[in-house]
Amino acid sequence: MNKNLELINAEINNLNILSKMNNIDEIIKRSSILIKKYPQIQIFYNFLGSSLEKKNRIYDAEIVYKKSLEIDPNNTFALVNLGRIFRLINDYKRSDELLNQALDLEPENLFAQLNYGELKIEQNKFKEAISIFEKIYKKNINFQNIIMRLANTYSIIGEFKKAEEYFSIASKKTPELFAADYRMSNIINYSEKKNHQKILLEKINNSRFDKLNKYPLFFALAKSYEDQKNYDRAFKYIEIANKERNKLVVENPLRYEEFFLNKNKEIFSNVKFEQNISNNFYEKKLIFIVGLPRSGTTLLHQILSSHSETYGVGESIVLNVFFFKNLVNENFLKNLKKDNKIQTEYLNKISLKLGKNYDYFDLNKTKIDKAPSNFFWIGFISALFPNSKIIHIKRNIKDNCLSIYKNLFGGNRTDWTYDVTNIQKYVKIYREMMVFWKSIISEKIYEINYEDLVKSQELEIKNLLNFCNLKFEQECLEHHKSKNPIKTVSINQSRKPIYNDSIESNLRYKNFNNLFKDI
Repeated sequence: MNKNLELINAEINNLNILSKMNNIDEIIKRSSILIKKYPQIQIFYNFLGSSLEKKNRIYDAEIVYKKSLEIDPNNTFALVNLGRIFRLINDYKRSDELLNQALDLEPENLFAQLNYGELKIEQNKFKEAISIFEKIYKKNINFQNIIMRLANTYSIIGEFKKAEEYFSIASKKTPELFAADYRMSNIINYSEKKNHQKILLEKINNSRFDKLNKYPLFFALAKSYEDQKNYDRAFKYIEIANKERNKLVVENPLRYEEFFLNKNKEIFSNVKFEQNISNNFYEKKLIFIVGLPRSGTTLLHQILSSHSETYGVGESIVLNVFFFKNLVNENFLKNLKKDNKIQTEYLNKISLKLGKNYDYFDLNKTKIDKAPSNFFWIGFISALFPNSKIIHIKRNIKDNCLSIYKNLFGGNRTDWTYDVTNIQKYVKIYREMMVFWKSIISEKIYEINYEDLVKSQELEIKNLLNFCNLKFEQECLEHHKSKNPIKTVSINQSRKPIYNDSIESNLRYKNFNNLFKDI
């Protein structure tokens, strides 16, 4: 027995060493073997599950945590991690249940408290989230994760002064936490506040940080020079930032996008959409805003969310999660389409399942989903949600690409944004996808140009509301006064009245136009 225990402890030590080395693949391989050998030892499930998450194998991690809970239903680690996974896939009800179960077992568990606060953010319950985080902060003032969460939450709700205070604390307490500096750069104007620019330069030139990834600092510094209208210097740091961030990209970042383009064409060619509508589909109204990132989707979301009859859910991952999982599944495709016909009964089940995710927020209002990449799912949106409205916003392509290239995005599906060639490839896929949708369901897609919206706000907003079957409300014209949360890099711009500074912004960047001359 003792020898067995010694062997187990030795394996745990080995996994800890691999973890410090960030050798995720080897951890997955080794812990999988150890689970088969020692199926009752919980910690091996923990190693495997967390490593699978790091590889973005969310559903595989879910299976591992569920197996762990079968062995020990009170395993707090598994409860919290599974709760987090359900949050990531928008199953907030199940996430809430699991996290509360974990907190009932261990009320002071920091990991559980943090995740519960994150859930409240996803539920748009920001005051509750702040309350949770502030309680943790009082007990753990040096805990950088909680400081950042407070700062991010205050940013989302537009309380920039408070957010700046916490970002500054995080940056000072943990100077190598460059994310704090980048996030702060998004909410301050460097033409007025130049002290932070000095801090950025000092950190970049500090040899103490040479082994760390400094790309957030370069993105932040670029923004500081742009605020001061020093565009040549700004672009110098934009290029450095992207080169440094792109070094972390290890796989083709567009492997799924290319697949989805072809798969959608295969599925929806020769499909008659009117045959798919039945009385059993999800019947409530949904509005989908699609386009390229940085095309104006957040602005449109703010405008429409200011209406009394709507509820903006932000960039929902409901559709992306479902189709990323299922479009590679042959059984799904067989059930979906037989004899060149979409199977209405099967669509019906999917429609009701996905619709429930939107119902979570507000049963009575029209929900608005502004995830830009939903342009891949326009065919499915049209088929699954017959009462939905699809709005496609377009922007001057060079202005759009510049805005993509100069921003640091979150999430692992944005690795293409840090390389000129990949940005151009993504634009090509997007254009081809939209041409295809317009060729078969153009009447379902309302197109609006960002530049037209800026130049003729009232007219364009009225036309937009009319398409959505919404009456005009002055609040939509005064959307910048809205307290709606904003979770994207447009966190600052979208809280201002519409301005035209971003039109033909690419002309200020000579070197950018040399890079993107063929787009």
